[in-house]
Amino acid sequence: MRNVLPRLLAGLPDAVTAALFLIAWIDPSIPGPEYVKNLMLVMLIEFIVMHSSAFYSVIATAGGESAIRRSLFLIGLSAFYLTFVVGFALAFDSTWPLFAFGWLFVSRFIHLWVHPAQSGAEAARMMSLWGASALAYLVGAFATVMLPLPALGIAPEVIASMHLPGSGEWIERPYTVLAFGTFYFAVQAWVKYALSGSDAKQIASRSQAL
Repeated sequence: MRNVLPRLLAGLPDAVTAALFLIAWIDPSIPGPEYVKNLMLVMLIEFIVMHSSAFYSVIATAGGESAIRRSLFLIGLSAFYLTFVVGFALAFDSTWPLFAFGWLFVSRFIHLWVHPAQSGAEAARMMSLWGASALAYLVGAFATVMLPLPALGIAPEVIASMHLPGSGEWIERPYTVLAFGTFYFAVQAWVKYALSGSDAKQIASRSQAL
């Protein structure tokens, strides 16, 4: 029972994000059309964050690093990837990508501060999380495009009010990306809950089960 709270805290940010995607899909009037567009952008930014976690997992395998050194590594890594997000912000003339990146980055790495530092378990946890993230992203991206998903609250007039530029699946059927976000972040929440607070052997067995 003593590990329940840290595990819940590790998965909570992604559970909140999944809920936001689901709410926007069911009733887009709650966040508003502009925020639905922002949620679509979140899935692009999450790809950058997911990519960065692969590199941090390599750092984690070094072992013996203090919390301060891990934090410094994380700051340096985030500064590098932030340059890509700044490009998104300039392209969309919005500060939203910066806030989204910050939230996603904290969501990705919060588990590093909610359980005792164990280099072996941490490395296994990071690699398992990255693998689960990549698989969920690929499965979610293809499944939400291929499956006949319901539009729910994303009616034609809502799509028109969003003034989405260009063309493509996400532009013509934006509810597919909302379904994608709901699925992806729900999986992230579950995986982080399952892996947080476990030792290396437990993580290996749970990764096989996942």
